[in-house]
Amino acid sequence: MYTLSAVIALVACSRHEKPAAVPAPAASASAAAAPASAAKSRDAELMRAVFGDSYDAQKRSALATILVEGAEAPHLMTLNASTDLPDGRTVMIVNGAQADEEGNDTAGHVTPGILNVYLLRHTDSGWKVLERREGVDDLGSDGQIGSVEWVTLAPGKSGFIVSHGGIWQGYWIQYAVIFDLDAGVRSLGSFKEGSGNEGACGPTTSECWATEGKITFASEAQPSGYRDIVVNFNNKRYTVKEDKDGSFVEQVQSNTKSSARYHFDGKAYVLAAGTNPVQDI
Repeated sequence: MYTLSAVIALVACSRHEKPAAVPAPAASASAAAAPASAAKSRDAELMRAVFGDSYDAQKRSALATILVEGAEAPHLMTLNASTDLPDGRTVMIVNGAQADEEGNDTAGHVTPGILNVYLLRHTDSGWKVLERREGVDDLGSDGQIGSVEWVTLAPGKSGFIVSHGGIWQGYWIQYAVIFDLDAGVRSLGSFKEGSGNEGACGPTTSECWATEGKITFASEAQPSGYRDIVVNFNNKRYTVKEDKDGSFVEQVQSNTKSSARYHFDGKAYVLAAGTNPVQDI
């Protein structure tokens, strides 16, 4: 199950204040330190295997020249996610952000991140890079592709979903793009995952909205072998008024729940049932 909490937190921060977090007990922090340290060490090993001496462990990034839309250009490469596949391979999702020759990030707000995928296998002599899939897609904004979730598309078929989008003057939108790792890396289509105008919503705004989708996979098998994707949406419409203390108070006009089902037609996931209520911005 995947949510839009990261995007919503960004656009809503000017409207709502969160209570201060309760400090974690010292014992809990200590217990969590060892796994976190091990994960960081593994991440560094993977990045060195792919980028060699170009990887800077302090900055946790590497400067690399990759081919994007037919042209070579320097990009600042950072590890977004990694996982071990059932067949023993390890897959890395690496974000490429536009950079100059000195390794300075030059991505602007409208600049997408570059999706790069690397497949490795651990051997007795260390990590061996099996495949390099660079410049797979350009996604997101501010030089960042978004968040990655690992999924099982069908029995024996691993994949991942990238949730990406951006925020513009208080309006945000997010898309889900499905990728298959079977026989390389290929896109299986996309759909709108959520949108809203919380960051631009005020007492003079005629209508405010927040539409959030939660993605799940249907359990039953399909003739294609690929499982259907079911997205459950919560579509809130509201206005706000300013209270005496200057805070904004929501007045919910409607809160509608709906679902959409996407089916793999042999080439891509397409809408097969229901409706997607996410509006453009």
